[in-house]
Amino acid sequence: MAIASDPHVKRNLVLEWFVGGGEVYRSRFRAFEVGCVAAFFYLTGAMGLDVVAGMLASPSAARYVVPVAFAAYVAADFVSGFVHFLADTYCTETTPLLGPKLIAPFREHHRDPLAITRHVFIEANCDNCFTTLFALVPTHVFVHATRGGAPTLFSLFVLLFSLGILMTSIAHGWAHQDEPPWHARLLQRAGIVISRDRHARHHAPPHRSDYCITSGWLNPLLDGTRFFHHLERALSKVGIHRGG
Repeated sequence: MAIASDPHVKRNLVLEWFVGGGEVYRSRFRAFEVGCVAAFFYLTGAMGLDVVAGMLASPSAARYVVPVAFAAYVAADFVSGFVHFLADTYCTETTPLLGPKLIAPFREHHRDPLAITRHVFIEANCDNCFTTLFALVPTHVFVHATRGGAPTLFSLFVLLFSLGILMTSIAHGWAHQDEPPWHARLLQRAGIVISRDRHARHHAPPHRSDYCITSGWLNPLLDGTRFFHHLERALSKVGIHRGG
């Protein structure tokens, strides 16, 4: 997600109302961003149909849907925190390749926490859509979900995990809105997505806790065990140090 310094034009599309968003930003990555989002929705739609077919072929697999869905959502929360930690801690905005597209948005977010509420859907979510393609494409191509059983459940996990990763930026944006949509408030009150109050702890200096930004369920565990602190120490021992 690369943004320019001159936001322009307000847009009130149904999709933007549904997930939040606002001003349109110019981006030299626009074609890439649109392609990633389009590929994401195509693959998740196709895999969803395959999973349904697999469930019909193997009805006994349905008993595992809830635990698979729970595991996928928890995994997405962990990945949101892990990537957040890496982007906040290592490299700089000028790092080749990663800097403009991954590091810059996180660093901008600490300088201007409300910036995420001004990004339209594609701007806010294209990077997450892109990263999930590394799981969606091989699963869709090589795992035959329509056969039922384990392949169906594995595809279901990847599908729901990818949707959880997409949810990361959406839930994060809601946590910074003064008046998020009614459905967002409902999900926040239910604890399904991270709330404004819980996420505010990350924005208190020194910004070294509460990295998970999907549901935030794992933050107490990861912070209580000082997981990221120990990870940073381990990385420093192999020559990878904080940067930026």
